Amino acid sequence: MPTIGITTYNYAPDDLLNLARAADELGFDALWFGEHYVIPGARESAHPGLAAGEKHDEDAIVGAGVRLYDPWFLLGAVAGATKRLKIGTAICIAPMLHPLFLARATATAYDVSGGRFRLGLGAGWLKEEFEAFGVPFETRGARLDEAIDILRKAWEGGFFSYAGKHFTFGPLQISPHPIRVPLVCGGNTGPALRRVVRVADAWMNSAMVPLEEALRLREIIEKERAAAGKSHEPLDYFIRPQSPDAAEVARFTREGFDNIVLWGPHVWPNSGALSLADKVAGLTRVARDLGLSPDARAA
Repeated sequence: MPTIGITTYNYAPDDLLNLARAADELGFDALWFGEHYVIPGARESAHPGLAAGEKHDEDAIVGAGVRLYDPWFLLGAVAGATKRLKIGTAICIAPMLHPLFLARATATAYDVSGGRFRLGLGAGWLKEEFEAFGVPFETRGARLDEAIDILRKAWEGGFFSYAGKHFTFGPLQISPHPIRVPLVCGGNTGPALRRVVRVADAWMNSAMVPLEEALRLREIIEKERAAAGKSHEPLDYFIRPQSPDAAEVARFTREGFDNIVLWGPHVWPNSGALSLADKVAGLTRVARDLGLSPDARAA
């Protein structure tokens, strides 16, 4: 049976916790947390996962009305409020952080959640956000690659060192014991897809895509995996379709996409216009239409 997750963004904390509890009870697989640090007052950057001219969708991500909350704090709150629901970042803009801060955060999220944590990483796309923090936008890919190297070493447990172009440090320790965090790389561009083949346990697409685009991107990844001699290695695909409609989701699952991630506002509106009871009822209808059940997920 396919898993159904929800990606969350721009939710008030109490609304998010209510969503998490309801999703946990209804048999959803996971909540994924989007991330941005600031909303630029002006921007020229365009989201690479959106078609040209999709200004409304971009405003839902970095518009003036968006509420930015720290995903790591929210991850802990959701972990404490749920029993089975997996939690993850989709995606964490890793080049904006020092990898050791990120290593500590991931180790904490993994242990606090009892191993329910997945780390989704990406290079980022909003140049003005990088400029606000003094992080060179042009180096984000190389910084992400080094961050992944450092995270893998930190997750092995014990002391380790690192010497790279962007980060260098002597022996230190983040966790005394190994932790096994699934690494999900996001992005639809060539460099992002090649990074998936090199280092990831799973891939998640940017924005929302029609089935034809998901198939095209998967074909690119699988060709790269074959060329690298990695076709025999497991790789999960987390796909964000354009609609939670059961017939549309079924089109994806028939093509072998077994991990579906729905856009949160499509199943739990992030506005105050609806009551909590109405939101729970709406989410319940989605779960019923998609054939979810807590017992099936627990098996």
